[in-house]
Amino acid sequence: MFCLLVLLLGLPLPAFAQTEQAASEWARQVVTSDGPSSVSVTVYRDPRRSGDNGMNLNYLGGYALITEQRTVTLPAGEVDLRFEGVAGGIIPQSAIVTGLPDGVIEKNRDAALLSPSALLNGYLGRGVTIRRTSAVTGETDEFDAQIRTDASGGVVLQTAEGFEALQCTGLNETIVYPAIPEGLSAKPTLSVKSRVAKPTRATVTLSYLATGFDWQANYVADVSADGQTMNLFSWVTLANGDETSFANAQTQTVAGQPNKGRDNIARATGGAISLRCWPQATTSDIMVKRFDRARRESRMLGKALLAPMAAMEAESDMVVVAGSRQVEAKQEDLGDLKLYRIPVPVTVASQSQKQVAMFEKSVIPFVQIYEAEIWANDYEEATPLVTTLRFQNRKRDGLGLALPAGKLVAFKAAGGERLLLGEGGVDDKAIGEEVEVSIGESPLVRYHQKLVENVDNEDSRWAAMELTVTNASRAPAQVEIKIDHQDNEKLRKLSQKLGRKDGKDFWKVTIPANSERILTYRVVRDRP
Repeated sequence: MFCLLVLLLGLPLPAFAQTEQAASEWARQVVTSDGPSSVSVTVYRDPRRSGDNGMNLNYLGGYALITEQRTVTLPAGEVDLRFEGVAGGIIPQSAIVTGLPDGVIEKNRDAALLSPSALLNGYLGRGVTIRRTSAVTGETDEFDAQIRTDASGGVVLQTAEGFEALQCTGLNETIVYPAIPEGLSAKPTLSVKSRVAKPTRATVTLSYLATGFDWQANYVADVSADGQTMNLFSWVTLANGDETSFANAQTQTVAGQPNKGRDNIARATGGAISLRCWPQATTSDIMVKRFDRARRESRMLGKALLAPMAAMEAESDMVVVAGSRQVEAKQEDLGDLKLYRIPVPVTVASQSQKQVAMFEKSVIPFVQIYEAEIWANDYEEATPLVTTLRFQNRKRDGLGLALPAGKLVAFKAAGGERLLLGEGGVDDKAIGEEVEVSIGESPLVRYHQKLVENVDNEDSRWAAMELTVTNASRAPAQVEIKIDHQDNEKLRKLSQKLGRKDGKDFWKVTIPANSERILTYRVVRDRP
C-alpha cells in the first residue's frame, strides 16, 4: 500500500493542471487598451505657489484632470481591462470609468513599471548574457553571467572567470535579457475589473487626476518712449513633468484656487541603475587587464569619444516650446474660476513646457510709482525705493479681462535697442481691480530716516523723526511710503498730511527731478 501511494504521488498531473490553468485564464481574461483615441488635459496651478514665484520645474506642485476615450472589444465573462499609457502620477482613487456595459468591480494601479532597475531586479540570481563591444575594432564578445546584487548598490555579476562589477572594464557593456519578467508594464497602467454579460465593443471614458503638472501666465510689457503707456502680451505656459505624453490633446488651464487636499501617492517602481566599481587593489587580475585594454582603446579614439556625449548632454537640456500669435487661448467662466481653453489640439509632451498666446493689448495707461514701507521710529540708512507699475484692469483702459497670476517682464526701447526694465509677479486680478507689479529697486530714488529728538520722562514719551526722500533722476518721481507703528503709538505734529491705504498711514508726494522732500513727525507713545 505504501509503495502504491508513493507511485501515485510521483505521477505528473498534466490534465488537472491544464484544466485549472484554462479555468484561471478564462476567469481573468485580460483586455489591453494601448492608448486613447482622444484625450483632454486640464491643468490646475500649484495651490501653494504665489504669482511672484515661477514654476519649480524640478518639482511641479500642480495637477491635471485627464479625460480619455478608448474603444475596446470585451469578451463575455470577468474581464481585466488594462488602460496602458495613463499618467505616471495618476491618483487611482480619483479615476472614474464610464461606458462599460456592466460597470466596474474594482480598480488597480499597476505600479511595477519596466525600467532598467526593475528589469535587472527581476533577474536577480538568474542567468543573463553580457555583451562587450570594442569601441575601436567593433569586436563583440558574449558570455553567460548571473546577477548577484540588485540595482541599488552597484551591479555585481558572476561569470566563469569570477565576480566583477558591471561597466567597470572600460568597454561598452550591455546586459541581454532572455525575456521581460512577469508583472512589469512598459507604460503606466490602470486596471479595472468588470463582468460582461455578452461580447461587446464599447467606447469607454476614463477620467482621473494626476500630479506632476503646473501652469502660469507670462506677461511681456513694452513701455512707450514717454513712459505713459504700455503694450501687454500674455502667454499661457504649462508644464508636464510626467513620463507620459498626450498627443493632440484638447488642452485648457484653470485659474483660481479650487479646494483640494494633499494626495500621498507612491510613485511607480523603477528608475536607473546605480553602478559602482571596485577599487583596483581588490579587483581580480582579469578586471585589471580588461581596464588597461579599454584605456588604450580610449586613447586611440581621443576626442571622437567625447563628441557623442556632448551631443547627448546638449539634447537633454532642450525644452520644447511652441506658440503662435494666431492661436490665442479663449477665456471662459467655470463657476467662480476662470478657464483658458486652447482652441486647437496640442501635444502636451512629457518632461516639457508648452506656450500658447493668451491675449495682446495695446496702449494701456499706467503710472510708475516708487514705494517703501517703514517703521515710524526706526533709523534707516539710504535705501532704494521699489519701482512699481500700476494700472487699472478696466475695458476703457485697454484691458477689462481676468488676469491669472504669473510673471511679468517689462522692456523699454533706448538708443534703438529693447532693454530690460525689470520683472515681477502678478496676482490673480478680476475685472475692475487695480494691478500693481513691482519690477525692482530704483538706484536713483532713495529714502533715509533719522531720529532728531527723543523724550522719555514722567510727563511725555515721544520721538521726533525726519524722513527724507531724494530723486536723482531727470523726471519727477511719484512716491508712496507706508508708515507702520505699534498699537500704543500715534503719529503727531506731521509736516504734511498723511493718507490711508490698506489700513496704514502713508505719505504720498511727487518729487521733482534732482530734488528732495522731507517729512517730519512725532511718534507719541502711551504710558504703560
